[in-house]
Amino acid sequence: MLWLYSNNISSIQPGTFRELRKLEELDLGDNRHLRTLDPETFQGLVKLQSLHLYRCQLSSLPSTLFRHLFSLQYLYLQDNHLLYLQDDLFVDLSNLTHLFLHGNRIRVLSENVFRGLTGLDRLLLHMNRIHQIHRWAFRDLYKVTILYLFNNSLPALSGETMSDLPALEFLRLNNNPWVCDCRARSLWRWFQQFRVSSSEVSCVMPADRKGMDLRFLPESDFLACPLSNPNQVRTSTFSTKTRWKPVGPNNGNSNEVLRGSSNSSLNNLYGLADGKMGTGEPNPSSFYKDLQSNDIYSPKYDSPTEEEDYWASYGSEDGRLRENCIGLDCPLNAGTDGASQGLGPRCLSLAVLLHIWLLLLQPQGL
Repeated sequence: MLWLYSNNISSIQPGTFRELRKLEELDLGDNRHLRTLDPETFQGLVKLQSLHLYRCQLSSLPSTLFRHLFSLQYLYLQDNHLLYLQDDLFVDLSNLTHLFLHGNRIRVLSENVFRGLTGLDRLLLHMNRIHQIHRWAFRDLYKVTILYLFNNSLPALSGETMSDLPALEFLRLNNNPWVCDCRARSLWRWFQQFRVSSSEVSCVMPADRKGMDLRFLPESDFLACPLSNPNQVRTSTFSTKTRWKPVGPNNGNSNEVLRGSSNSSLNNLYGLADGKMGTGEPNPSSFYKDLQSNDIYSPKYDSPTEEEDYWASYGSEDGRLRENCIGLDCPLNAGTDGASQGLGPRCLSLAVLLHIWLLLLQPQGL
C-alpha cells in the first residue's frame, strides 16, 4: 500500500505509478490542491483494489481515468467538487463493490453513468445536487444493497428505475423536495410492492400533502392518475448506447472476471458517523498529523464489519440536514473552495515523495 494523503500534492505526472504493478491500495485523499488528473494517472495498477481520492478539489474526471483497473473494489471520491460524471466512467470496474460519491455537486445521473458496475454493493450519492435520474441509470446495479440519495434536489423518482435494484436492503431518500402528485405514483407503488428499510419520503407539494410520508399515502390519492409513467425522462442529451455486458481483462471473455481478495481497509468515510459531515473542515496539513490508524477519524480506520454496528448511526445526519435545507438551498461548507484555507506549505512534488519511498523499499523489492 502507498499512503500519500494530506500532502498538499498539486499535480501527478502521467504514468507515475506505472511500475507499481503489485500495489493494492493507493491513498491520495485530502490533497486539496489536486484539481485535475491525467487520463493515464493510474495506468499499470492492474492489482489495485482500493483507490482514495476523497477531499481533493476535483471538478471532473477524464472518461478513461479508471480503465483497466479490473481488480478495483473500493473507490472513494467523496467531498470533491464533481459537477457531473461521464458515461462509461466506471465501465471496467465490474469488481467494484463500494463507490462513494457523496458531498459533491452532481446534478444529473445519465443513462450510462453506472454502466459496468455489475458487482457494486454500496452506492453513496447523498449531499449532492441531484435533481434528475434517468430511467435506466441503475440498470446494471442489480447487486446494490445500500443506496443513499438523501439531501439532494429530487422532486420525483421513477418506480421503474428503482425496480432495477432487486437486492436493495437500505434506502435513504429523506430531505428531497418530493412532489407527491401523479409523478410520485410509480415510486409509491414500488414501495407497496418492495420491502426495504427506508427513511421517510416527506412531501413538500401539493399543499394538502405537505409533511406527509409518500410511502403511507392512501391508494385513493392516485386513482385519478394515468397508468403511464409521467416521470419518464424525455431528452436527447442522454446516451443511447446499448447495454454493457461484463467484460474482464481476458480478451472479452465475460465468463472470466478477476476476483481480487477482500480489502482490509474499509475506511470510516461514509460521511454519517457522529454527525461530523456538516462541520467545518480542518487544515489539510494537520488533519491527520497525530492520528493513529485505529482512530475513528483517521482515513485508515477500519469500520466495524457487523451490520448492526455499521447501522448504529443510521438516523444521524449532518448539520445541513438539521437546518432543514435541501439540495441547492444548502450553503457550501466554509473553506471547501480553498479560498479561506490558504496555500499552506509549499506543494510537494509527488515524484520526489515516490522516489524516496522507492529508495526505502529497494532492499526488499516491490
